[in-house]
Amino acid sequence: MRQMVVASTMALATICLTAGVVRAQSADAGGATPGGVYPSHVNGQVWLMAGEPGESNVAVQVGDDGALVVDTGTQSAAPKLLEAIQGVIQGHAGDQKTLSVIIDTNGRVDHIGGNAVIAAAGSQIMGGHEAADAKEFAGEPEQAEVLAEQSVLTRLVQEQSTYGQHTPRALWPTITEDFDIYDMTFDGEAVQVYHPHYANTDGQLMVFFRQSNVIATGDVVDMRTYPIIDVARGGSIDGELVALNKVIELAVPAAFAEGGTVVIPGHGALCDQADVESYKNMITTIRNRVQFYKNEGKSLEQVLALEPSAGWDERWSAASGAGSTREFITAVYRTLPARGPPFSMHTVTLVPSTATVSGGRQY
Repeated sequence: MRQMVVASTMALATICLTAGVVRAQSADAGGATPGGVYPSHVNGQVWLMAGEPGESNVAVQVGDDGALVVDTGTQSAAPKLLEAIQGVIQGHAGDQKTLSVIIDTNGRVDHIGGNAVIAAAGSQIMGGHEAADAKEFAGEPEQAEVLAEQSVLTRLVQEQSTYGQHTPRALWPTITEDFDIYDMTFDGEAVQVYHPHYANTDGQLMVFFRQSNVIATGDVVDMRTYPIIDVARGGSIDGELVALNKVIELAVPAAFAEGGTVVIPGHGALCDQADVESYKNMITTIRNRVQFYKNEGKSLEQVLALEPSAGWDERWSAASGAGSTREFITAVYRTLPARGPPFSMHTVTLVPSTATVSGGRQY
């Protein structure tokens, strides 16, 4: 297990949530880069790079060891994102002003699109001398490591060889792990990476910065739309609900159930445990309605006509495509059994059949 050490003190910034874009109101956060990527202090050693219209949130932990980055947004925005990250590193890192680790929360292109540009600007400063020596011997330049769950790389390879879907190899992770929890220390802070099996994808990760009290959830939480459940990549509705319950378990509220642990969603505005609880309750209700109709033998089109998400669509449905009512209900229907119970953490049922049984519970 790689160990990385550092501590840093961050000045507070006031954060304004406007249309799902976080903009810092303090000089401590720095100005926007051309094109609108806004570095914003979240809590402790964690910053948020936000502002790329409609795309993924990028979290950055920075301190004496440099920077750890969670997700890299889209390929087109990578140069602007890199400029924003480097500005935070220069202003708030210690002696090691370098970018060392990237964690991909999944393999979707709006989360790994900047991998090549961001990784190339970094270097490895942890105990990975063997890896660095191997790269030097092979004539490859040293760069930041890109960590992902094993399924991410497996699916990228399969999609290229089987379906002709070409995600450039420069965007692929350089290190993969098959884990439930991956623990490390970076910038003097305990960092835990959770793999909720079969959530939005089967390679979904969530990152918990323990001292900073911040959770970067990737697409498990989406404050813009219904969750994007990528069935083709092993996503499922029950896996999504298990992951949401894990976020709620890890988060700790402040007084009157507001504030406390800061949750950085895959998209949209920062939120807290209460927001995730409301989000989870909505999704659970919709899931159970769809299961009820499916138990009655209704087809997907019949279920869609019954509008099981009525009352929430105006707020949560995307106009079209991923995150829209139709796409979400379709994914829920496809990943529920022909007959099954309401959702329960004790009797989780996952479809497709690629889910495997562990300890009496399907994952």
